[in-house]
Amino acid sequence: MEQRGDIATRARDGASFELRSGQFSLMVLAIRHLDLLQLQSELSDHVASAPALLRGAPVVLDLNPLSQLADHGLLRELVGRIHQAGLRVIAMAANPGAEAAAHALDLPLLGLDRRRTRVVDAEPAEPVAEEVPAADAEPPKPPGPPGLQPPLVLPGPIRSGQQVYARGRDLIITGVVSAGAEVAADGCVHVYGRLMGKALAGASGDVRARIYCLAFGAEVASIAGNFKVFESAPRDVAGKAVEIHLDEGRLEIRPLKV
Repeated sequence: MEQRGDIATRARDGASFELRSGQFSLMVLAIRHLDLLQLQSELSDHVASAPALLRGAPVVLDLNPLSQLADHGLLRELVGRIHQAGLRVIAMAANPGAEAAAHALDLPLLGLDRRRTRVVDAEPAEPVAEEVPAADAEPPKPPGPPGLQPPLVLPGPIRSGQQVYARGRDLIITGVVSAGAEVAADGCVHVYGRLMGKALAGASGDVRARIYCLAFGAEVASIAGNFKVFESAPRDVAGKAVEIHLDEGRLEIRPLKV
């Protein structure tokens, strides 16, 4: 008995693990129909359009209103097709009737706050997604010169759990990007405020893309799939205006004079 007490004390002292809460941004894959060949083809094309952003990304599978399908073998094949397309299913959305399907697939159930989740649509759709209220967005602008794609301009703050992706263009945020938020673009990312979440430039592989912000405090920075994770911002750039770019495959951060 005394020996068991000693073991329990060492466990309570945290010698081998630490259990803590955390915030993670997850995409939701909403399935509209179960034509598996079409789904895999369209999803593969979607992932290939922004591999640095999407390939290998974890997703929550949302089968509403397909959750009550009795054929769990079909659902297992569905998950296999999604994995072959380049995404990784890690959980199921907790819709009515989803419990049996989740059990059959050996996946946990997650409740969704649909106001704060980004959806990777299983049907063809314009993949520029932002979870910012439409009333806050700028009105449409007249088209620019041929061949030039205007930047996506959004006001801040971009709040924790929100994800923004500007496909084929730059992204400009005129405000704060909060911790737990994610902003991404195929071109450059500009944050005219404090950057505290994740910023991904060159999401489709452009190594020339750059990240700019007025006050640096990012959790993650990435250019063309080259990531750097920050427990805390380096002292020489913390809270400062910076430019982030690639130099021979290495992510470099330098202060800007503003």
